Amino acid sequence: MGALIRGSSIPGALRPSGRSGFTLTELLVVIGIAVMLLGLMIPTGQVLRESNQAMACKSQLHQVGQAIRMYRLDEGGVPPYYIDASETTDDVPHGPGLLALYATGHMTRRDSLHCPRDVYAEPGSAAYLESYTAKDEDAAAATELNKYPYLSSRGVIDDTDPFYRRQLQPAADVGGTSPVPVHNPDWRPDDDTVVTWCPHHVDSIKAGDVGLYQVLFWDGSVQRVGENIMTDPSVGPDAAWKVGHADASG
Repeated sequence: MGALIRGSSIPGALRPSGRSGFTLTELLVVIGIAVMLLGLMIPTGQVLRESNQAMACKSQLHQVGQAIRMYRLDEGGVPPYYIDASETTDDVPHGPGLLALYATGHMTRRDSLHCPRDVYAEPGSAAYLESYTAKDEDAAAATELNKYPYLSSRGVIDDTDPFYRRQLQPAADVGGTSPVPVHNPDWRPDDDTVVTWCPHHVDSIKAGDVGLYQVLFWDGSVQRVGENIMTDPSVGPDAAWKVGHADASG
């Protein structure tokens, strides 16, 4: 009998009486820590997502810039998107616009014309591919026409006007009606001519308290310009399409 006791052969003999599971207090502490970590991770994840969307948009604008220059070399001009002189209203552009870049094979992905932060159109709809051509109601503009970020010309017909070469195509007054683009294969816009812009990041990309537009210039650069400059004539140029490199935030 003594041998049995010394050998501890009785089940459970001399074992510490440990407990299993968590107490309610420990469980609440663990849940509290998890909630705190989740609260820290969600804003960080949102910032990273918005940053990635902005980088994707910038990359796509670079693609548009490269494609439009190749298109010009092949076609002698930029993709048509303009106001027809026979129209009585100035807010209905004609022509394929930037979609011509995909139709002619100068861009390989149609979806590159959709900003990943543009949530205002259903996938598959025509508007889905108009992120960089759709009318920007907030843009500073003397006419409704110039609220469109992409237009082949801006209606400047006076070649002494400092903004004459800030158009993608020259304009002329045809028949005393309204300015229309003129096909000129030798035309070369100024380097800081605005090709198009993206307004969809103003609430996610900021310099201080000012939201930023992403603007594609003719030299292929994509720069950020404050929404106050793009939308308020008293702060920036009297029209958004007139911004230049000097207006960029760096």
